[in-house]
Amino acid sequence: FGVCALALHGRRHRASRISRRHNTFTEEVLEVEDGRLEAEDHGRSEIFNWKKAWYPMALVDENLDPSRPNKLQLLGEDLVAWRDGQGGWHVFEDHCPHRSVPLSEGRIEVDGNLMCSYHGWKFAGDGRVTDIPQAHHGDLQRLLDNRRACAAARPAKVKEGLLWVWGESSPDATLESALVEPNLPEELYDESVQHRITSYNYPWGMRDVPYGWDVALENVTDPAHVAVAHHNTLANRYTDPCPVEIKFVRRSTNKDGFKFQFRNKWKTPERLEEDMVSEMEFRPPSYHRVTTKLKNGASLTVVNNFVPTKPGRARQISSKLLMTGPNGERAPTNALGYKVKEGWLPNWVRHILQPFFVHQDLVFVHHQQAILQSKERKSGATWKQSYWTPCEADKSTVALHKWIDRNGGIGWSPSLPSTLLEPLDKARLFDTYSAHTEKCVTCSTALKNISRVQRVLEYSAFVLGVAGVSARSYTAIVGGAALYLGAGVVSKVEGLFHRYPFNHQDNK
Repeated sequence: FGVCALALHGRRHRASRISRRHNTFTEEVLEVEDGRLEAEDHGRSEIFNWKKAWYPMALVDENLDPSRPNKLQLLGEDLVAWRDGQGGWHVFEDHCPHRSVPLSEGRIEVDGNLMCSYHGWKFAGDGRVTDIPQAHHGDLQRLLDNRRACAAARPAKVKEGLLWVWGESSPDATLESALVEPNLPEELYDESVQHRITSYNYPWGMRDVPYGWDVALENVTDPAHVAVAHHNTLANRYTDPCPVEIKFVRRSTNKDGFKFQFRNKWKTPERLEEDMVSEMEFRPPSYHRVTTKLKNGASLTVVNNFVPTKPGRARQISSKLLMTGPNGERAPTNALGYKVKEGWLPNWVRHILQPFFVHQDLVFVHHQQAILQSKERKSGATWKQSYWTPCEADKSTVALHKWIDRNGGIGWSPSLPSTLLEPLDKARLFDTYSAHTEKCVTCSTALKNISRVQRVLEYSAFVLGVAGVSARSYTAIVGGAALYLGAGVVSKVEGLFHRYPFNHQDNK
């Protein structure tokens, strides 16, 4: 302890002589590299406007029920998504203009309109009220034409299987949203490489994560944590941690975020043979991608969208893009730990397997945001005081926080409280049912079917076992036991729809 105290005193003394400048390799490098760029950026780019952007909110075929209104949340505001009689999806702010009750508790009528179940007012997809049952016949048209009778409709569109929602519903929202495209992989629309795309899908679906947008993006923007946190899935914590070289190929701007290449300086012969360069990109408000080009020219891209739903919470929607090399070279079956050829797996299987990977990060990121907020309230510490980022591998973390600082943080609804939700205990932290299952039509249906199978197996095992004992039939007894074991296996699978606990201490 005495040695540490003396060393700490020496560091503090030296720190005082450099005028309290942040004495980390990463911050000094970025100060030198970004100083002029930040000044140029402020001169040519407005602060990012969170309200003037598209957000992916759900997979249309898996997360939304077309027969009823679907509740959503974005930037702390409640929304409702619904499908009209012609198959078009619409999004309103979740309050009726009449008495401000939630439209998400309403109904979709046979005429294709959304009805508020409180007083029966009906609305078309553009927000216009189409019926007010309480109005006298002579007054009806005048009331229907009144702008105050309209629901607050948001621009919305379906693209690449996702429902995209604009960040606000101002009078100019329709025009402004038409001038902006959602953030999607540019390869999907690049004719020079479209023929090389072998698949683009959402193998892990949508998930609500118990941590905020900022720490979620910080986690996936950090390439160094993978070698340790994802032990036994993507890496080995004892042999794979290594220095990381980071080179920015697109410097940070408020509008477009940033892009950098990184290369792991592996230490083991097996890893050295890979010698792959990966590229990571952040595009506000929610788009993050990692592309790794393999030796044969093929590439694997994993896209994560983290949508800020409310303080301390985010919605994650992940997709995967596979491309062949220039001459048709394909990625190996198991590239970077991701199963490439998984088309034979039902979607619900891929969904329930995602926590095997996601929960390795979850416990860190969830509590990290609470610790950061506690430090800020206790001493006013910002991330610069709370973090010590001495390695080149930390450059991406610093770049993200600099972007956040320049843009003033997330544009939450002014009505929201500033406090984060209380940290969850592990029983609730690893709750997969509320995070995903109940919001996924595919998994909810699979869970019902699996529950039925389990009950049938248990009942059949009981009947066959009793019959075997009565008839002294060894074959029937063994058959009953096999059915009972089968019911146990099915019960384990059923449990994954509800909860998947994870402890790094048990991950040997």
